[in-house]
Amino acid sequence: MRHTAVPPHDGRVLQLLILPAVYWAGAKASLAFAVMPEVLVTIWIPNGIMLAALFHYQWRRFVWFAALIVTAEVVADYATFPPAEAALFGAINLLEVSVAYLLLRRWQFDPRFAAPRDIANFVIAAPLVSALLAACAAAGVYHSFARDAADFSTYVRIWWFSDGLGLLIFTPLALSLWPPGARMNGAATRLRWFDAAALCGSLAVLIPFLLSRQRMFHGLTVRSFLLLPPLLYAAARFSVRTMAAIVAVTAMLVLFAVENGQQPFGDVPILETVTSAQELIIVMSTMSLGIAALLSQQRANVRELETRVADRTAALTRANTELHQLAVTDPLTGLLNRRALFELLRREMARQQRYEYPLALIMIDIDHFKLVNDRHGHAAGDAVLQAVATTCASLLRSSDTIARYGGEEFVIVAPEADLASARQLAERLWTAVRLTDIPVGALSVHVTASFGVAMLQRDDREPEPLLRRADEALYAAKAAGRDRVVVAA
Repeated sequence: MRHTAVPPHDGRVLQLLILPAVYWAGAKASLAFAVMPEVLVTIWIPNGIMLAALFHYQWRRFVWFAALIVTAEVVADYATFPPAEAALFGAINLLEVSVAYLLLRRWQFDPRFAAPRDIANFVIAAPLVSALLAACAAAGVYHSFARDAADFSTYVRIWWFSDGLGLLIFTPLALSLWPPGARMNGAATRLRWFDAAALCGSLAVLIPFLLSRQRMFHGLTVRSFLLLPPLLYAAARFSVRTMAAIVAVTAMLVLFAVENGQQPFGDVPILETVTSAQELIIVMSTMSLGIAALLSQQRANVRELETRVADRTAALTRANTELHQLAVTDPLTGLLNRRALFELLRREMARQQRYEYPLALIMIDIDHFKLVNDRHGHAAGDAVLQAVATTCASLLRSSDTIARYGGEEFVIVAPEADLASARQLAERLWTAVRLTDIPVGALSVHVTASFGVAMLQRDDREPEPLLRRADEALYAAKAAGRDRVVVAA
């Protein structure tokens, strides 16, 4: 089966005890629509509910289930049929829902009615095959116990249609309200103004049909096929779950008009009236549920496609972001790389030319970095680079940016920093680097750094002149003995 397995416990014994009451109530409601002297009903509700119960329990506790159905049938039919006949009817009903369940299970039926295939399989297995099998058996029982000589085929047809209608209408409705797994297919539909207009149009058709006498309403001829367009509109707009409820309500209203003697199909014999009502409801139910399932599947496919597109788009966006990060980030320190530094400098230089705020640049070089690698290894050198990067980044303003320029060199871009504040920042960084303990295995390494500070000048159009002046100041610091800050002239 394609639906989710149901856990064996969680209060299902209590539900089993409620089932006989539901069966009895459904039987009484069905008998209320009996319009023939022979007490042959136009729709048999309990079997539709019991088939839904079989899907809910998935054949668990079947012995209890069978006993409850037969007992409830005898109790419901106490005033109408002898106990033996009622017990046979209960056994036939049990056979009907069991055959339908086993066929649908073999055909991998989804009780959510998620696709038109599920509607087709359900109609074939339940209203057609199982209901016809039960109708033949029940008609034989009824004909054997009855003392009249009514036509056997008439009994078969009435029983077949009444059981088929009960399965066709109330099994989808019961499964939507009491699902064995997930809810039925289809998200909630947002109501629009044209839905209200359609509802008014539907009432304009339904009310005259229900109040008509022999197809006439205040001199107007009322045709039963006019009920189809509102149902087809609803099938196109709403989910299978909602459509199951609409079909059930419409069917019961049609049967109420028949049972009330209004002859909505014209001045014809009662048997023909019942048959016409059943045929109308079968057509309405099959078409409406089929269209609702088809469109619900289409909407589900569209939602799935939209979800896939959104997921792929998000994945591509993440991939592009990661690629961009890889393209502009130094993998060792996590700082901007040389390429990203030049892009940043060009943007800041453009802003400086527009708003005329100062722009400072600080170039840093770790002193005697080669000795660290030679004495302690390249892993120690990597640790030193990471520690210096972290130390410097922790002392910057939110508007400042540090990048790895290459090797053991770093560059800090400080927008809106004049020469004095840039020098103060460089001196704070110089002190912090000297005081930083860098763990390398069991040792603690200390390093120093040289700093060159330069300011953007009015005639600078590219980053290179600014970087060259900072580099010259850095070279002067290293030439003067390293471990110091030098400001470009």
